[in-house]
Amino acid sequence: MFPAITTTKKANSSDGNNDTKISSSKKRKKLDEPSSSSHNLTKSDIAPRNSFPPDLSLSEILFFQDCKDKVSLQKLKRMTTTQRAACLFQVMLEPITLEEFYKVYFEKKPLVISSESVKNKSRYSNLLSLESIKAITKKHKMYFGRDLNVTEYKKGSDGVKRRITLDNTVDDSDDEGSNGVRVDRSELWSNYEKGCTIRLLCPHKYSDVIQSLLSTLEVEFQCMVGANAYLTPARSSQGFAPHYDDIDAFCLQLQGSKRWKVYEPTMKLPRTSSEDLTAKDLECMKLVLDVTLNQGDLLYMPRGWIHQACTLKDNNQHSLHLTISTMQQWAWADLMEIVMPEALHAVATSESSTSLREGLPQGFMDYMGVMYEEAKDEELPEPLKKRNGDEERTDNSKLKLRALLKEQFRIEAKKRIMKVAKTACEMLDATCDEMGKRYISERQPPALTAIEVAITSQGDETADEKHILPNTMCRLVRPGIGRLVVEDNKAVIYHCFDNSREYQGNPINPLEFEMDDAASLEQLITTVEPDWILVNDLFHDSVEDKIQIVQALYDEGIIAIKESRENEVSAE
Repeated sequence: MFPAITTTKKANSSDGNNDTKISSSKKRKKLDEPSSSSHNLTKSDIAPRNSFPPDLSLSEILFFQDCKDKVSLQKLKRMTTTQRAACLFQVMLEPITLEEFYKVYFEKKPLVISSESVKNKSRYSNLLSLESIKAITKKHKMYFGRDLNVTEYKKGSDGVKRRITLDNTVDDSDDEGSNGVRVDRSELWSNYEKGCTIRLLCPHKYSDVIQSLLSTLEVEFQCMVGANAYLTPARSSQGFAPHYDDIDAFCLQLQGSKRWKVYEPTMKLPRTSSEDLTAKDLECMKLVLDVTLNQGDLLYMPRGWIHQACTLKDNNQHSLHLTISTMQQWAWADLMEIVMPEALHAVATSESSTSLREGLPQGFMDYMGVMYEEAKDEELPEPLKKRNGDEERTDNSKLKLRALLKEQFRIEAKKRIMKVAKTACEMLDATCDEMGKRYISERQPPALTAIEVAITSQGDETADEKHILPNTMCRLVRPGIGRLVVEDNKAVIYHCFDNSREYQGNPINPLEFEMDDAASLEQLITTVEPDWILVNDLFHDSVEDKIQIVQALYDEGIIAIKESRENEVSAE
């Protein structure tokens, strides 16, 4: 008899922290797979540079069927998803190696890669073009603010250049008001001809190759990756004011040319984007790059580096570039914003300790505060330094007592702060689960290759009749697409398979199981290519339980299965 295994989807997830631990050893089989696994390897080891297929475009790496070179095709097929993601990123950065990028440039300084230094000058081909953007705006209903913006950087009546957004905000003709204001196609392209920039906010919604690019890069960065496309007309046109962003940006020049000016940051790795800056704001800033990007070039900028870009004065060709963004709100501070309030609340409401609920010392305001800082403190305002210095000379005993009370106060405060910090450290696993759930909800749905689709329920026409057997082999179809957490004493699987291409376009629908299923779920979620695990090797009380769990995840589309050799032989 089957135990109670719930596979209904949760409408709302709990934010409660649960320290229940899930642990199990893992028994895995390897069959007809690459000889080396990517687990526990450095980024440079994941896919050694001499193993990269030569002269391939990004689309060829993403879609095997586009690859005409048989040797390269076989190399791609032998790679794991993690290796292929590293390969894709390496092709983007050529001739810079991944090791050099992460060591020298990542989050540190800008990088310009000229197509003149690259053997494969067409690696960005087939991503997007002026013609494809025109086709997209003709075929699909487009809405301001959701799908695109129309902007221009021009002088106002006061002679100061500012960004002007031409998005319409009132629409009496469209009854689909919830989507925003419908874009009039003729007006859109008329504004473009007048010098305005068109920014596509979600080009991957309409482009399979861009969506697959983002989905694959998420495997490399292990955080959300997004994209905007910028189409700017010729002759010194500029759509945006100087500014800095809260994302790391990879700007891929797809068509035409654009002049970029990049300035040193006023704050390194800021957590929010800046407001628009003016030419006056830039006067005190150091210009570090003044470069023209041509077709096939790449510019990387860490978050915080101020920039502006325009088309060339004497060039009649438009500019189109794709900005790939990553690392948004994915810093230690974002993790701390989750864990510290939770830890503070836990200590403050603890039944075993009243330390944070005890009253503050009587009279602490008579010796704590800036007005009682020591005169030698360099940050103390001069008038207070003088006052405290005079007091020190006239009443030394009073000053000593105050210093003693101040020190005792700091010791007591430190004890409590350290208690909160210790509790926060104990809650790190639960906090990382919260970050993981956020990532799962934000990321792209997995852009599976034809080979991957064929071993999931998505590509199996007989999936409804598929029988999972004890010696059926299974694994997570792609690394990172699912996450096991514990909530309300339930084992919950979050996954991104049903995600929309638009940011959080679909609500996340986790699967809920009983806690005695947790060990088996952990084995399935952590078994990724090139490994497989037999259903019979899952940790559970009965074979029926194991089969039912695998069936639930297979039906959801996140588990790949294949018959073992024993099954294949018996079928013959």
